[in-house]
Amino acid sequence: MPKEESGNSYNEHVFEIRYKPNAKVLDNRGGWAEKISHHMRLLEWQIIENRLDVFDKENKDTCFVAFKNAGFMSHNPPTANYFPDQAVKFCRLVLELEGFGSPLFVIRIGVRSRFYSAFEGSFKELFNRYSTRFATLTDEAKKILDAKLIDIGCPVNFEDEHGRFNTSSGPMEDEQARVFFSQAEHLAKVGLFFDIDYWQRPKKELKNANILELISVYARKAWDKHQRIRDLIMAD
Repeated sequence: MPKEESGNSYNEHVFEIRYKPNAKVLDNRGGWAEKISHHMRLLEWQIIENRLDVFDKENKDTCFVAFKNAGFMSHNPPTANYFPDQAVKFCRLVLELEGFGSPLFVIRIGVRSRFYSAFEGSFKELFNRYSTRFATLTDEAKKILDAKLIDIGCPVNFEDEHGRFNTSSGPMEDEQARVFFSQAEHLAKVGLFFDIDYWQRPKKELKNANILELISVYARKAWDKHQRIRDLIMAD
């Protein structure tokens, strides 16, 4: 089993869809804010020049709709299903709003997830696991560099049948992790950072069902890939 303390782990997620500018958003901000607030059970909302935001008092969950993009953000959701379920719930309502547009001409759609998985051991121990189990230097590269490796991080980008996903990861201490997780009250002293951005640029009209499916697939695959990488690196 991974050497993890789940109570000090943290994760954040954001879904965003970008579309052709829609001036009707500006005319319907007030009514749409009330509908989204009621539907998502988020009681706070504000309207600015070209955007509306709906959120809870603790800013754990936030929905937004603007004239050229919309999205849903969640800070440290309690389960793997929470974010995809809520993101789909929000997006389904927005796509059905009169004047929003359906089918929607989608420029970009994506889900970005960040994880900080707490580790019981030292930074050096996690660093050694990461550098031998995930991101490794060849013997030839080590000889050329001829120096002691003291830290490591790895951006790696991929493509599959659903789209592209860009990843970045590495062992971290809490001070560095707070740069990425400013809302976290408590972070473990040592943890594994994993950032994954799953996306595609269709630049064409997509049916509502296709949009909702992509949101769910991206969010669930991001969580699954994080868990598998975490287990690979942390398992004894």
